[in-house]
Amino acid sequence: MKKIKQLSLFVALLTTLTACNSSSAIPSPETLSGGWLVQSIQGHHIIAKSTVKLMFSPENKLSGSASCNNISTSYSTQENSLSIAAIATTRKMCSPAIMEQESTLLQALDKVSRFEIINGQLSMLDQHGTLQLKAKRTKN
Repeated sequence: MKKIKQLSLFVALLTTLTACNSSSAIPSPETLSGGWLVQSIQGHHIIAKSTVKLMFSPENKLSGSASCNNISTSYSTQENSLSIAAIATTRKMCSPAIMEQESTLLQALDKVSRFEIINGQLSMLDQHGTLQLKAKRTKN
């Protein structure tokens, strides 16, 4: 009887630990990791029919689409501070308006020093608290 109680306790403990360790497919709203669809850059809405996406990996890699070209870099966070390394881009040419939007995005990312996430909405701010980018979480 004592062994059955010990075994039951062990199974209950193991089940609890397993449940606590499981991860969901969608990151929690408070984490930067995951996909983000940029809605505005420095207060300007994204050009219609263009897409600006950012993907923050748990391994501190940032990739995505800057409008025309793909981007790749690394990043680091500490609480709500955000540091983005130099960004590498592909070298495609698109319409002048798209290229200007892309240039503005790259400049804005270079200024970012902190972020806030509220209700699945990402705000990326510079050191003065000026909004540089606003994005919404995407479903993978």
